[in-house]
Amino acid sequence: MPVSPPLDLWTTNLPVERLHPHFRSLAANPVDRACFQRWADDFPNVNGNAAHEFQTKFSPIFWEIYLFKMFQSLGFEVSRPRYRPDFILDAPQGIIAAEAKIIDSSPGQAPVWTPIHEVPLDRDAFYQQTCAKLSGALHDKLNHFRTYSDEPAVKDRPFLLCVNPYDTPHFVMQGFGAMTRVLYQYCDPIAAPNASGYLEDVGHRRVESFTTKTGTVVPFGFFLDPSNTEIGAVYFNPRATFSKLFADPLRNGHEKERVHAKWYMVSTGTCHYNEAHPSNYRETLADGGYLFLNAHARHAIDPEPFFKQGVTVCTFNSDTRALVSRTPTPFLKTRITVGVIPDDYPPDLLVNGKAAHTAE
Repeated sequence: MPVSPPLDLWTTNLPVERLHPHFRSLAANPVDRACFQRWADDFPNVNGNAAHEFQTKFSPIFWEIYLFKMFQSLGFEVSRPRYRPDFILDAPQGIIAAEAKIIDSSPGQAPVWTPIHEVPLDRDAFYQQTCAKLSGALHDKLNHFRTYSDEPAVKDRPFLLCVNPYDTPHFVMQGFGAMTRVLYQYCDPIAAPNASGYLEDVGHRRVESFTTKTGTVVPFGFFLDPSNTEIGAVYFNPRATFSKLFADPLRNGHEKERVHAKWYMVSTGTCHYNEAHPSNYRETLADGGYLFLNAHARHAIDPEPFFKQGVTVCTFNSDTRALVSRTPTPFLKTRITVGVIPDDYPPDLLVNGKAAHTAE
């Protein structure tokens, strides 16, 4: 069987104003571009439009290419059907059907490439909007899966939904709090002093729904609904950004590049801060991710391949109303990178005089 040539994401005849700012940043930086090309080399361009989508919309294809390489790093054989689902994963537990979904910005929101310090953060409004979007995305994808769930390739197979929000500059800050609200109605642990006077978790605040400004009620508890049995798990990773490219072992970056990472050590309950040049820094493609399990799943997802590569695994005990999580050590909590803009960076690719780059 002939080997397909590497996917060419960079050749374009589009005017600059039609190119997504994040594409402009990658295209103009030869180091970042080479790292991402290694992700994309064997990505199957099944519909023939991956390059155009990457250049104009960016995030959907970025997420799909990231997932393709991440699944491979877990040891899965990955194929891309021409129509649906987005991925067929040949995993140790057997075949898994997987779909990819991103959350994009809404009218009136600051674009995702806006420097985060330029966008005021209203945390309550941020979480409300994010939760509403996540809830909508889950229901949309479940309804889509139901239209083809009886097809031979996916019938009686586990279904994994991979969702990531790339809608505001603040999406990197949300951790897993928005997703636990949407999936389990879980919000904010409640602490109380024990007999020794130390604070300990005694429960959590339950959030059953959210009402939008227009009066629409958005229900939470997607995985508490026993009718939503088709989705076995949701994968989510707020660290799946440009900065993953700084962990590429073949990266040949500028000597002034730096990675600042905070790793949670489960064994001690403390965080370890790591500052390094990319040549001395490593993280897995899955590091920083979360796998949320559905206790009502018709076909369960085995979390072990994810956990072994740095993913926190979460589920919910409906009887005790407790969030149960298993976190690897170390676990990537945050990561900030310091890149160097090339001297020959094309001025027409700048956005408001800057390279449009998320530093998380």
